[in-house]
Amino acid sequence: MKLRFSLALAALFILPAQAQTTPAFVAPLAKESLLLDVATTTNGLIAVGERGHILLSEDGIDWQQQQVPVNATLTSVAVQGQRIWSVGHDALVIASQDGGHSWQVQHYLPELEKPLMDVLFLDEQHGMAIGAYGLFLRTEDGGASWLREPHIELLDEEDIQYLQELKEEDEALYEQELGSILPHFNRLARVNNILYLAGEAGLLAVSEDFGKSWQRMDVDYYGSFFDIRQAADGRLLAAGLRGNLFVYDEADGWSPLPTGMKSSLNSIVPLEGNQTLVVGNNGYLVWLDGELNVTQTKEEKAILNAVRFKGNTVAVTEAGVRFIQR
Repeated sequence: MKLRFSLALAALFILPAQAQTTPAFVAPLAKESLLLDVATTTNGLIAVGERGHILLSEDGIDWQQQQVPVNATLTSVAVQGQRIWSVGHDALVIASQDGGHSWQVQHYLPELEKPLMDVLFLDEQHGMAIGAYGLFLRTEDGGASWLREPHIELLDEEDIQYLQELKEEDEALYEQELGSILPHFNRLARVNNILYLAGEAGLLAVSEDFGKSWQRMDVDYYGSFFDIRQAADGRLLAAGLRGNLFVYDEADGWSPLPTGMKSSLNSIVPLEGNQTLVVGNNGYLVWLDGELNVTQTKEEKAILNAVRFKGNTVAVTEAGVRFIQR
């Protein structure tokens, strides 16, 4: 199953990592391994996953594993033309300038012991990566350098006050506490010029300045959220643990959509027309197209994400690439 982990007082400059890395092993059956994210590229598809696996395909059927300079698990991928970034465990960011065929390490801090869980680029220069314990990195130069931002505004008022008092008393202890008190950040999403963030402990947040400051959204749920995204019909959805699925209305806020299932929901995938697919563990699929319907794949493998490509829905699962049909 997908490994999901369930700053804006100052910024700390972090240089590209110099830690020693071990290249990913080229595995004959990488297409059948745990893959955590998939995206469309200018030439086809890219999928990333465990042990630094990166696969490219022009048709969604034949996949070629690429040489990658690190073997850490990769959790997410973002594409801007021929430039592609992938993030993962050990606070890793790697980048490609040729459509995913060659890769360079931009950020790598294994001693931090924090995974990055998602990456979002607004264009070829401006991007963000998020992860465990409030890890939030920003680049304005395509990843040549990254800034770490401590977004304590995403904490409740009591925790914010505690940190502010601690900073006045003991700067070193403040920095140490800051690295453990923030919730895990799991997913970023962009809707026009608005950004949304989903994380653990019922965290849903919105930003109107491209993530420089955030405001928490009220929701009557305290479990982890793994995705927040605009559905094909324009509604904002949030999905998380134990089949929890919520829809947002400006007048009424967040309301639950009963799925009748207990398996975690990992990603929200807009399809054609007004149809949206939400993929989850144990092969569960939630279909939204005016009505809500739940189906399950025969092999019952966890589905981590999916993308629409050439009339097909291509998914990445704990057992590799699959095509999804309703």
